[in-house]
Amino acid sequence: MTYLGFHLRMTLPLLGLCMLCWLLAGPSAEALTAIAVLCAVVVVFTFPWDSWAVRRGVWDFPDDRLLGRIGVLPYEEVAFFVIQTLQVSFLTLALVRWFPTDATRVLEVSIPGLTVSGVILALTVVIGILTRGVRSRRRDITYAWHLGIWFLPLISAQWGFGWSILSPRLPVIAASTLAIGTILTLADVWAVRRGIWFFDDKQITGIMLGKILPWEEAAFFCVTSLLVAQSILLFIPESLR
Repeated sequence: MTYLGFHLRMTLPLLGLCMLCWLLAGPSAEALTAIAVLCAVVVVFTFPWDSWAVRRGVWDFPDDRLLGRIGVLPYEEVAFFVIQTLQVSFLTLALVRWFPTDATRVLEVSIPGLTVSGVILALTVVIGILTRGVRSRRRDITYAWHLGIWFLPLISAQWGFGWSILSPRLPVIAASTLAIGTILTLADVWAVRRGIWFFDDKQITGIMLGKILPWEEAAFFCVTSLLVAQSILLFIPESLR
């Protein structure tokens, strides 16, 4: 099984289902523009994160399962960034239409909110510096640390300045995150069993799902789905919230 075969069997059918939900709920040209911008942001943000892990050997891909690479990342891996963003965005926007709310739709950016977001990001840098020694001795936390330090501060910062939009939509955010995160986790189990990608046992904690998938990998799908769900709600125009 190749990485392309994984997309054809798993991620693209799910994308088609999410897109159908969005089309049935009521598509919008403005929403498509926001989704396109978000896809570009996700690729730029995630590419260095994934590349660092591949160079370090936290995970990698057999070359005979790939079409090729951009740097160290497979073409199919970069495509996955876009596919997952589309999946979560389409589903989130469909749920927003199906479950409207009378809560405020205006992004109320305030000085206190921006300050909180800035403090969160600053603390991330400080924590990263202070924990270098621990991380060098504990290789088994590499994946978990790499995931948390890259994504969780941004998720928290979004709440710092965008709480007025995100809090009324928390059920939608949770539903979209859990749905896509769970399905992709199950698909990942299927892919790992077929050797499409693999992990370094020394750089994961060893807690496995289904005796094959690191818990960190399942957390990755949920955390990234959460980030995309929150981001699309912040990106779309007020009229679509």
